[in-house]
Amino acid sequence: MSPALSHVTSSPRFPRVLIAQNNFSTFESLIDAFGKSRLDLDFDLCTSRDGAMRKLVDSPYQLIISDAHLAEMDNFSLLKRTQGRDKFVPFLITANAANTTEKESARQVLAHGAFDLISLPLEYEQTVSAILLALWQSRFMTLIACKEKAVEKYREHMAAYPSGNQMDATFKRTLSAIQASIFSYQQTVLRVEGFADLAAKVEAQARKRALERLDGLRP
Repeated sequence: MSPALSHVTSSPRFPRVLIAQNNFSTFESLIDAFGKSRLDLDFDLCTSRDGAMRKLVDSPYQLIISDAHLAEMDNFSLLKRTQGRDKFVPFLITANAANTTEKESARQVLAHGAFDLISLPLEYEQTVSAILLALWQSRFMTLIACKEKAVEKYREHMAAYPSGNQMDATFKRTLSAIQASIFSYQQTVLRVEGFADLAAKVEAQARKRALERLDGLRP
């Protein structure tokens, strides 16, 4: 007996992708693209907005691929739930060139912060490129968060150094060297625009190209 279409889950691997699609042929095309490009992904399929919302609560994901209409439903609730998570999760949408309503839905979802567009009928190279960039951005944002948390944790830890314990000269020199290295590292990051600024530019460029592709789609 085949699994229910409303919820299909692959074997556990990483990264994890939530696919929100009510068109099974689109889902099959995406999975075919995963296989051809040898993208080793763990994926869940939901065919309703409510099902996708529940999965977002229960499981961590590194990428969402949603039908434009599902993403737009109930005042963009699926997109907003994704944006409200502690960690950045890129949100890709699919839109069919033959469906004017779907194209307008895609335009609205992109305007509300979706990361990129996969146009239908699915084009293999564009699909894989969009997925790879989204996963790269997901990992990049995780690295940025880890860096920021590490520096903040370091400051908190040093501020909590027990005042009754004296530092000997060797320890002070070692600590000063570490602090100087961290300061130098932070200054270097600032000189190359800062990781967060770069991430914002990557996202803005992806969205700009998505809107350009959407405008170029013809029924």
